[in-house]
Amino acid sequence: MGLRVFPISDWGFFRFHGPDVRDFLQGLVTADLKTLVPGRYLPACVLTPKGLLVADAELYEEAPGVVLAVTRPAAADGFGKAFEKKIMLSGTEFFRLSPRAWLFLGDGYEPGHPWPRLLEPARIVLDADPPSDAEILSNESFQELRVAAGMPWYGMDIDAGTLPLEGRQEAAISLDKGCYMGQETVSRILFRGRVNRRMMGLRFPGGAPGVNCALFRDGCEVGRVTSRAGAIGLGMIRYDDAVAGATVTGEGREGELFVFGSWPAAPTQS
Repeated sequence: MGLRVFPISDWGFFRFHGPDVRDFLQGLVTADLKTLVPGRYLPACVLTPKGLLVADAELYEEAPGVVLAVTRPAAADGFGKAFEKKIMLSGTEFFRLSPRAWLFLGDGYEPGHPWPRLLEPARIVLDADPPSDAEILSNESFQELRVAAGMPWYGMDIDAGTLPLEGRQEAAISLDKGCYMGQETVSRILFRGRVNRRMMGLRFPGGAPGVNCALFRDGCEVGRVTSRAGAIGLGMIRYDDAVAGATVTGEGREGELFVFGSWPAAPTQS
């Protein structure tokens, strides 16, 4: 299969730079900036003081003292606003970019930044046009790849009312770093409580029900479909019913819940 590309200029792109950029971001995102290295990506979340999702993002070190943050279209405005007031108290500056941006899918292409959110190699490429023979994916085709990989999408599967541990964002959360915005809520859930619902994979052999369709287990509504692509979907399910292998029904069809292999293991809850 040749190179395929998907336009992502509507995503949020932010560049942070300054002598204290790592310390600045360390106190505001869930990830540990000590683990950010050139050529790799670092998943991170920005939270409200109450621990709700403002944005999920990828962080990249472009150069010493320079960090690129990438987030989804529906999260971009909130992401920017979260840093506007905080930035004045630091030696860091940031600005939102408006690049020509593409996601390149396939092997053998090295420029850009790795984006390992899908089941195949993908890279974010800024301000460079794809080769003329590249296949341009439709939004529908990209969403099929995204759902197949189990990637929750901000604005569809997760939003400003979602806790990160509901939305399978464990890979973006460091349990070893110091304080960050929303940490108290995350810690309380991890060590003294639990979430009320969990994102789950949906598998319906006859085709997954439509988005926002109610899902039932043993006759009781337990959640709703948030994304679908063919037989696979994502859904937010009541915690007690979020059991891999459990049978659910929607739109008169029967399917089962499962956990995507790309999702980190759930943290131990007391």
